[in-house]
Amino acid sequence: MGVYEHIKQKFVMPNAYNDWSKYREQVTKLIIKDVNKDIVGYESVKTGVVTTTMKPVYREDMSIAILGAGACNDFDLLELSQYFDRITLIDVDMESMQKAIEWMPEILKERINLVKGSLTGITNEDQKTFCDDILFRVSEYGNSMTPEKFSVFLIHELKRLEKKMYTHEDQLVEAGLLPVGGYDVVVCIGVCSQLMSMLSYIINVITANLTGQLFQGKAPDNRAVFTYIKGMNSKIVPIINSAILKCSNEKAVFGNEYDEHHPVEGAYQCIIDLKTRLGLHMTEEHLTWNFNPGKNVEYDMLIQMV
Repeated sequence: MGVYEHIKQKFVMPNAYNDWSKYREQVTKLIIKDVNKDIVGYESVKTGVVTTTMKPVYREDMSIAILGAGACNDFDLLELSQYFDRITLIDVDMESMQKAIEWMPEILKERINLVKGSLTGITNEDQKTFCDDILFRVSEYGNSMTPEKFSVFLIHELKRLEKKMYTHEDQLVEAGLLPVGGYDVVVCIGVCSQLMSMLSYIINVITANLTGQLFQGKAPDNRAVFTYIKGMNSKIVPIINSAILKCSNEKAVFGNEYDEHHPVEGAYQCIIDLKTRLGLHMTEEHLTWNFNPGKNVEYDMLIQMV
């Protein structure tokens, strides 16, 4: 197993479905809250021998897109499938989405569309190349690689990777991810904090190893590196938000880790971007996400509904 594959495994939460049961129920309720199907007509229904009532007939093409769906641990896919006629799951990891629906009845699977795609334009393959290139350069330089050179090289690689990042919401439309008016409801919960998290984790893991093995305990000063990643988040998050708002016909649901004193990278940019947009009719609620009970990791999730 390569370094990148090993790092990816660190992002897998094996007990997520059970640990997140309460949170999943609460999230699902908020997604369907106040979403109304249009009445297109009425049909007569007999309720007795001589009694007939008129029952409303609803539009049968209500649609929802779940961004960063993954294994669908943080929302109730079965409940949503009872409410929405068309469900689209979007994630960079097709395998996880396939596992999420494999247990579902075929009649429900037929209404679920799986779309592999990156909201940033940076793919898993790009991240793997980023990781491999860093390791190759370190190996190539050997003992001549200093902590200072390493930090400069990291920023160089980030700049090269950034060229793959979307610069306008139209690119998300062109990629087939968020078509204008494409869905009645679009959900983006727990996604923005993950947009660049793999890059940060790759850098931290490799830096820690080099500090002990090559740099004689002298850790590189990577503050400029993480400032650069913060800038990448600041550029891409408003683009994604704009695309979501244009894509959703009835409701957009954003959910982010909220920490006033220690803002979560990516999540913070999303929260602020939405709060500073003019003309948005937005409601907010807080949910507790018991993310990792074994390690006492818990998040205050701010759910912003537009």
